[in-house]
Amino acid sequence: MVKHTELMNLREVEISRILRRLSDQTSGFENPKLVLIGGYALRAFTSFSRYTRDCDFVLQKNDENWHLDKLQTLLSKEMCVDTCEKHEVYGFMRCVKTLSEGNAKISIDFMEGQVRGRIDEQTFFVSDEFLSSTQRTKITIAGDVFEVYVPDYTDYLLLKLMSARPSDVRDIATLVWKRGVPENLGLQAKNRLAHPDIINKNLPLILSDVANKRFLDSWKGTFVTTEFTETTKEDVLKELKKI
Repeated sequence: MVKHTELMNLREVEISRILRRLSDQTSGFENPKLVLIGGYALRAFTSFSRYTRDCDFVLQKNDENWHLDKLQTLLSKEMCVDTCEKHEVYGFMRCVKTLSEGNAKISIDFMEGQVRGRIDEQTFFVSDEFLSSTQRTKITIAGDVFEVYVPDYTDYLLLKLMSARPSDVRDIATLVWKRGVPENLGLQAKNRLAHPDIINKNLPLILSDVANKRFLDSWKGTFVTTEFTETTKEDVLKELKKI
């Protein structure tokens, strides 16, 4: 039986290997331009990292052809397409692979044109303005260093606030702890989100999750460190209430 930590390491090693191939075939994530979001992008903003089986990229919608088709071809020898949806102004593709060890799965998701959540209110536009504000930075995955594009800090925090899943809330707490709440958050929400009010709608749920007495253990279990304390949690809650 493969232990959980060993399984997560195996997943990360395989994701690293596939991303290296993807980087080579897209001229360093330039053609098409791929912007890393999700859990792996957290490494660009804080010193903390967490294991995740998913790797998420966003890219701009091409008016003539779908970039998703090209990406599917590039990864066809490595992964299988689990989901591919093409709508008028956005598309989504999930590529998956099952590892021989422990029957574990990994996935790489591509969101073209928009980032869509579980409900229609969760819609983030992958616009020219968004792409021009992205930053090139280095992150490490399974000991391998990648130079990737990530959103600017405000956009990355907005994506997390828009989604507000339990893993996002732990990331939000980490980001706000280390980077604070950007002054331009509200203005950027109006420019990036189809429904900016989703932030106000999600905020009470986020505050409730962070305030929960079990949140501290959940955070420590995710990031495998004891640096986040009750005092830290109270400071984060004060910052979040400024939104």
